[in-house]
Formats: sequence, C-alpha cells, structure tokens
Amino acid sequence: MPALSTPQVSEQTVATGPPTGTSWLVRRPRRESLISFEVFPPHPTRDPEAVWRNIDAMAAAGPDFFSVTHGHSGTNGVSRETLRHLLKQTKTPAVAHLTCGGTDRAGLDRAVEDLLDDGVRDLLALRGDPPVGGGEWVTHPGGFDRASQLVELIREVEERKFGACERPGKRPVSVSVACYPVAAKGRDFEADLAALWDKQEAGADYAITQVLYDAQDYVRFLERARSEGIHLPIIAGLVPLTDIKRLGRMTELTGVPIPERITSFLNTESPAELRRRGIAATLTLIDELLDFGCPGLHLFTFNRPDAPLAILDHLRVRDAARQFRGGITAA
Repeated sequence: MPALSTPQVSEQTVATGPPTGTSWLVRRPRRESLISFEVFPPHPTRDPEAVWRNIDAMAAAGPDFFSVTHGHSGTNGVSRETLRHLLKQTKTPAVAHLTCGGTDRAGLDRAVEDLLDDGVRDLLALRGDPPVGGGEWVTHPGGFDRASQLVELIREVEERKFGACERPGKRPVSVSVACYPVAAKGRDFEADLAALWDKQEAGADYAITQVLYDAQDYVRFLERARSEGIHLPIIAGLVPLTDIKRLGRMTELTGVPIPERITSFLNTESPAELRRRGIAATLTLIDELLDFGCPGLHLFTFNRPDAPLAILDHLRVRDAARQFRGGITAA
C-alpha cells in the first residue's frame, strides 16, 4: 500500500467557524439542558419501517445528538445505514459506536476512515463486550484490548485526514468514551476508573456513564474522578423507568442493580399507572442530576419514542421555567 501523504488543511478549515461536534455541545455553557438519544438499527427480520418511523419521530423532536449502537448485529463497526439516514434527514449530530472487537488495527483504521468519509464527525470509542452468553474478552490478533488504544487511533486518523488541531472543542472529530460509576457485577471499579484516566490522556473529549439509577452514585463517582485528575465532562446515562422487563434486561447486560425503592414504586398491575410512575421516577432522577450540575443526559431509548419524548418535553418546560425565573430571554 502506498504511503499516505498528510493533506494540506488550511487554518480556516480547522480553527475558524462555529464548532458543531458533540464535544462542543457538552462543554459549552448552556441555557437549555442537553439530552441525547441512543438508537440502534432495525432488526432485519422484524418491521424495519416501524423502527424508522420511531427514529424519525425522535429526530423531529430535536435532541442535541443521537448515538447509534450496533443493535441486533453484535458485530464490530456500526450501522452505516442508520448513521447515513440521520445525517441525511436531520441536522442533529450522530455519534457512531466503534468497538475494538472482531478486527485488527488496520481494520479499525479503515472503519474510522469509512465513517469520516460518510460525514460522521462524532465517535464513541468502546472496547466492546465479551461474547453473548458469557466467556472472557478475547483480543483479536493484531487488534486492541483497550478503548484508550482506539481513542489514540481515531486521533491519528483525524490528523491524517484533517491536519493537527489541539484546541478542545475545535477538533474536527469529537471522541466520547464510556465510564462506570457503579461497582457493577463482574467489573472492577478501580480498574475502570484507571481506564477512564487513560482514555482522557489518549484524547477523549467527554464520557457517558453506564446506566444510573441514583443521583448520589453520579455525585460520588464525579468526586472520585476529579480527585484522580479526571477532568472530562461526564454525561449521565439513563433508561426510562417505564418497562419492568427492559429494566431486568438492562441489569443482565450491565450488572448494575436496580434500587429496591424503584422496583417497589413501579410495582403496579396497570400499564397506564406504570407509565406514569416510571416517567415520574425518571424525571425526579433527571432533576436531581441537573441540580447537581450534570452537563447532560443520555437516554437509552430502545427505539421506543414515547418515554424519551415525554422526558424531552419535561426538560424544555423546566428550562423555560428557569429562564422565566431568571428573567433570561431565550436565544
């Protein structure tokens, strides 16, 4: 393969003009609460049109950004079709999930190149999960076993394509990473904290937590992270508390237990009452997190728009009330 020459990028391309990546959205002072929706590609054997309608309904509501996970496929890379759809149909940034598994360094390099060629400018760098059904993580020959390595690779590809830019929030590519604020089953809290520091040093812009159910868990984790020299903005990952089966599935996937006070509150035979209680519990958690200074919220939507849209509407009413109390004119 011939050597790749470094493109000549003008100063105007890199350093001027308003930044648009998600790192800038997370870091900038805000009058409105930041919220993102996580979606996944339609399952090929189910009703893909219904999934597209749900995704489009969420897109029309105007969250700050989407993130696109692998969904049913479980393979490396991301669903380029879903990303292309969002980038074409909306002006909302779309974050591509990228994992280390299933390919070597050259394959990951090509995956980053392909995403950037598609117009993606926001990436979530993940190591990836162990095989479904149990088992240990196995590093692909010639591949990576740490998300920090993937962050470094993304920055290398970014510089190769766009030139160097070290100013936070001004880089052409925004890189987010995961963090784990709760001592979940099967995870080493201290190792996860050290890994977050490594991701920061490798060039990450901000972090998104694994699912949270208690605002105090977020506060304790933030205090510990800051004491360890981790200064990344940390967005809280949340699941709408409206589906008991889905919450059980999240516990299986993440190892994060659901507090007993939540399961007791959600204990009702009425689907309508469960929805009311679930949204109320979610909104209470959100209000507590925002009062503690959390810079943003990331909702695991499962491609179901009802609860996420209700939550987004609540946030907009909350923001309008705060602006009214403060005499702030909305921009």
